[in-house]
Amino acid sequence: MSELDSKCKEIVIDLKKIDIFAKYVLAKTEFKDTEILFQEAYNENNVGTGEKLPLRLLIINHNSVPGPTPDPGAEVRCVKVYKRLIADGYPLNTIICTKKSRVTIRYQVILVVEYEDGFVDIITLPNNLSNPFQYNPLTTKAFVDSTVINAAGVPVVQHQNIKVPYETLTIVSNGVNDYPWFDYNITIPFNMFDKYYKHFDLCHQELESYVLLRCLKSDIDILGSQLVPLNLDNTLSVWATEVSISLYEDIIDKLGVDSDVIVCGATEFDDDKDCDRDCHKPSCCDKPSCCD
Repeated sequence: MSELDSKCKEIVIDLKKIDIFAKYVLAKTEFKDTEILFQEAYNENNVGTGEKLPLRLLIINHNSVPGPTPDPGAEVRCVKVYKRLIADGYPLNTIICTKKSRVTIRYQVILVVEYEDGFVDIITLPNNLSNPFQYNPLTTKAFVDSTVINAAGVPVVQHQNIKVPYETLTIVSNGVNDYPWFDYNITIPFNMFDKYYKHFDLCHQELESYVLLRCLKSDIDILGSQLVPLNLDNTLSVWATEVSISLYEDIIDKLGVDSDVIVCGATEFDDDKDCDRDCHKPSCCDKPSCCD
């Protein structure tokens, strides 16, 4: 008889050794109010600085039709975040051999937009975004800067590399004006985790990551209307309302392994006697029970 078996019998005669399969957390880190929707700041030389700015949208005014001298239409009055959708299989974590944990969140943002004339519309980001020079009347509802989607319709990676952990935001592209998701990445060095176990090989192939997201919130400002050129010749334009938007949430990353936990206890249904005690004998009209 093992020492644990003996101790179980000493505590209560009916207890026995039970093997529980669980996740054993080795290290944990949490980043509160992390800005996951942003764009990178650029300096006067058009070089990215690695600093975050709110994502700048130019939402096309209601009833403003592109043309040489378009009608101003109705400006945006109010913008609210209706829902954030996360793609299947995300958030995703990748353990990098250089002893870092990379968390990826693939998502969409659904906005409810109210205009000054009372019209209400739904805008999905990034699906309804484009560069002004790639305007598509079937899909485009808002424009972004050329530092976010360039004039050729190719998304540009946004960086935050001023402080650790470093972050990126990318618009996933299947071609021009086909942008199904945002990909937000944060790369976390292992030494930023609490309870960092230096004696355990965190590059072990059995190491897994569990990512929790909570407390999503937004910050939105409406900044006024402007005329947006849609070609280099400036012969085609449309009116749009400038809106800045940021999303923030808490990101919790846990690193751990599958482990067996041995305890003294008793299971709910240890044997057939437990079933006999807890369930009455079924009759022909009874619903199925654990005694069936």
